[in-house]
Order: sequence, then structure tokens, then C-alpha cells
Amino acid sequence: MLSFSCTVSPSQTNVSPTTEYPRLNESKKFSYQAAQQVKFLHLEAEVESLLQQLQTLKQQRVDSKE
Repeated sequence: MLSFSCTVSPSQTNVSPTTEYPRLNESKKFSYQAAQQVKFLHLEAEVESLLQQLQTLKQQRVDSKE
């Protein structure tokens, strides 16, 4: 995780961080998107694993009936 520090003068206190530091906002957005992508990939892998297990169980049932 990135960390930022800065000193703000009293004249800058009314300035929005997204206006003054657009890269900071982009960094947070990228970090959020990366985290969401990782979660999605983990869920996708879990779905694939469960589907494979289901197919194996179905095949075992077919084989046991023969």
C-alpha cells in the first residue's frame, strides 16, 4: 500500500485533495480496482474448481450405475 505525507499551509486548507493532488485520487482508484480484480480472480478460480468437482461427481455416479 502506498503512503503519502505532505504539509498543508493554512491557505491550502480549502483545496480539495482530488483537485490539488489528482494522482493521489488515481492511486486510490487503481488500488481499489486492483483489489477488486484479485477478488474476482480468486472467485473465478473457486468456481472453476467447484465445477470440476461437480463434473467428477457426476461421472462417478454414471460409472457406478454401469
